[in-house]
Amino acid sequence: MKLSKKVLTVLHGAHRIDVFEDKGILAKDQVDRGVVDRQLRKRMRPKDAQVKVLADDAARVAAEAIERLIQGEQARKESAKKAQLRRTRLQTKKASDRAALPISRAALMFSEDKWDPAAAQDIVRAGMGAIIASFQGQRPVGIAFSDIDVDHGTLAFELGAGSSSILGIATCSASDVETPFASRIMERVVAEVNRHTQSHPDVRFKWVLILGPGRVRVCLAELDAAHLSAVQKTTDKVGRFLLGSITAHAAFSEPWRLGSDPSMKWCDDIRRWRIDCYNSIAKKTRVFYAPRVPLFVSQSFFGRFTRCFRVSEMPDDENFAYVLKDSWQLVLAGLSDGQLRDEINVLREIQAKMERVNFEACRLQHLECGGTVQVNDKRDSTRFVLGTELDSYQRLEMTHGSDSSAHEHRVHRRMVSGPVGTPLHELRVQDAVTAVASAMLAHALVLEQTGVLHRDISEGNIMAVRDDDSNVKGVLIDFDNAVSQDEERNRSNPGHVGTPPFKSIANLEGLDVPRTAVDDWEAALALIVFRMADSKSGDKLADQLSKVDRNGTATLRRKMFASGKSFDDAVKTYAKGACAKEKSAREFGFIRDLYAAIFAHSACSGTTRRKKGGEFVDPILRRVQFAAEIHEKCLAVVTRYLAPPPPASTESPVPQHPPHPPTSTTPAGMTLLTSSGLGVKQNKRKPEAKASPVVKQRKVAHDSVGSSSHPAPAPAPATVPPQYSRTVSADDEMLEKELAPPRPVKRKASQEDVEASSQPKRHKLARDDVDIAPINSEVGSPTCSPETHSHASSSSRASSDSARTLDRVVTDAERISRPGKRKPSQEDPPVASSRKKRKS
Repeated sequence: MKLSKKVLTVLHGAHRIDVFEDKGILAKDQVDRGVVDRQLRKRMRPKDAQVKVLADDAARVAAEAIERLIQGEQARKESAKKAQLRRTRLQTKKASDRAALPISRAALMFSEDKWDPAAAQDIVRAGMGAIIASFQGQRPVGIAFSDIDVDHGTLAFELGAGSSSILGIATCSASDVETPFASRIMERVVAEVNRHTQSHPDVRFKWVLILGPGRVRVCLAELDAAHLSAVQKTTDKVGRFLLGSITAHAAFSEPWRLGSDPSMKWCDDIRRWRIDCYNSIAKKTRVFYAPRVPLFVSQSFFGRFTRCFRVSEMPDDENFAYVLKDSWQLVLAGLSDGQLRDEINVLREIQAKMERVNFEACRLQHLECGGTVQVNDKRDSTRFVLGTELDSYQRLEMTHGSDSSAHEHRVHRRMVSGPVGTPLHELRVQDAVTAVASAMLAHALVLEQTGVLHRDISEGNIMAVRDDDSNVKGVLIDFDNAVSQDEERNRSNPGHVGTPPFKSIANLEGLDVPRTAVDDWEAALALIVFRMADSKSGDKLADQLSKVDRNGTATLRRKMFASGKSFDDAVKTYAKGACAKEKSAREFGFIRDLYAAIFAHSACSGTTRRKKGGEFVDPILRRVQFAAEIHEKCLAVVTRYLAPPPPASTESPVPQHPPHPPTSTTPAGMTLLTSSGLGVKQNKRKPEAKASPVVKQRKVAHDSVGSSSHPAPAPAPATVPPQYSRTVSADDEMLEKELAPPRPVKRKASQEDVEASSQPKRHKLARDDVDIAPINSEVGSPTCSPETHSHASSSSRASSDSARTLDRVVTDAERISRPGKRKPSQEDPPVASSRKKRKS
């Protein structure tokens, strides 16, 4: 990678490399190089005055030890050169090699000769060991090597142990140290910091030592950037003192100056983390205890660096009733704790406004305590770590709606909340869908009662719990990105908010429209489809849902949600395993109804841009105008899905049939997503007989005889939570009309139809294979009972030819529509006697 002289000048001096999504970017607004060097040396030294004197003495001793090694190496080289000149030409090359003095590996680390990758570990071990040995009697410091990359000539090591250790990156080339941004050194620094923090969740920042042949520089890795000192040569006095200072820093400085969190300590006697949580309202600190393995640790240290623990208030309590969340929030400079718009204050606002409803029944996240972490009685923040001069720069990640010219910094926040839930990926499909649906009910309740919009519906932000009746409920957590809906409407350029696989199309593309509840409903739909996908195709589906092309358009996602058919095809492709199970038929009907409610609105259906009036109209942009209607329809779909089935009636003798799979009406062009279309084997049955209304009425009367004198009571309607009970509005009726299948058009009867209706017809019953001609009204017909005969004879004398056989048709229809033989009853006509009379 070729760099200009201006860039090389910047890289050789002290500079800052911004880190965003684990990628290093050379910052444009660089601070003065002298300020960076001065602040790094200041942050490197211990805070205590007496310990500071000891550390400075140790640094000078280490620098002198390095100087002696370099001088000894130079003396050996000069003596070897003189000895070689005194040898005669008759000496062989082998004897000359034996006469040359061997080069010390410790001294080779401080020389400018390129290292052998195979011997790099021995060189660093010998060189750093010589420095540590110079003040070993005062305080011991260990060195351990973690990873060696022989192909690229780099290796990683660690000075000290635990969260207060100093990471080291050594390279075999001096140019890599001089230009870490252009080489792989910066990538290695980011990777090593992420690897170290996965096993040490009590890290606040990290010191990194970068070594090379005769080169050294120091790096301070914080949550948004890496601050590097200028390159120093170990042959110079400044370079030797810098290397000695960082080594003495590892031995003498306080742990919190090395990046450890003093409010989080590991107790070997009880095998628990002891974590202090400061309550900013009560102005008190509460102590909680957590097991060694956290519930969650962010894969990247750079950013919020979120960690979650299961905690209890007693050290020996195995029932961990709360969840502790520790993260670094990005806020505007100069705001107090009460003015921060973060999860802690949002939850306090929600709890204060929702006291009039049953808070526990909604299974919302309940805040126990929370506030800013205190380090030496001061608010822990990046300004406390770096100082005002280094911390005054613009982060690449900005808070939602903040001005690009405003300076922001991160504040260390910690909160304890409940209840403790189960992640969605540990549940079966039916329970996961139920948890998401109930969490969205809570989402709608919070929006209605407080006006707070969550804006980050994802797999990690919904937990599952069970109520007293062992029913699965979803708990909506993580209100970090939550904002007031009124503020969102008046805000321009909302940006990209949410978790990538579950972001809405507007958030993926960064459309300049306000975010509404419909974006959260779309994220919930993507989450349900993702949970129903197979394990093998889940990663592929996540890429499809979050992929954006060069123009910033989510082409694949728009194609997936463009129409009902494309949505069905995507579900069949990625959820083959769940499609093969009959138990998931109800869930498939639910996601179809939810898709129709979100994307089938008559004014903004689908996701395809259409040309109208010479301009392209985007339905995603138009959807904002109808957000309230779509939100109500989605809420109705979820309420119907979560409504309990009607209780079985004990008075009716008719057995209760199992509920049919959900087969809702669909818009035009949308295929039914039933189990038969998803590869489920079903028993093929013949279509039931379609009897006339008269037949149905007679059959119901016949079945009710002798069973009960009172008709069976109607099933009780499905119960709906009182906070969501609503009447059917005109919008719901309009939606049903839109989603209903087209009715057959009745045409006017032609002259031929009129003539054909006047002719005698063959009456066709419900069974297609049985045709019955007009029945003769002769007395004593074998197909009529005495009551029917008398009624038919009387009606035939009083009516026309077209209506005289209606009752006989009904009687024969009842007889033929019942397949198989049956036992004769007392009401049946005497068949044998009627035949004898006919013969006679």
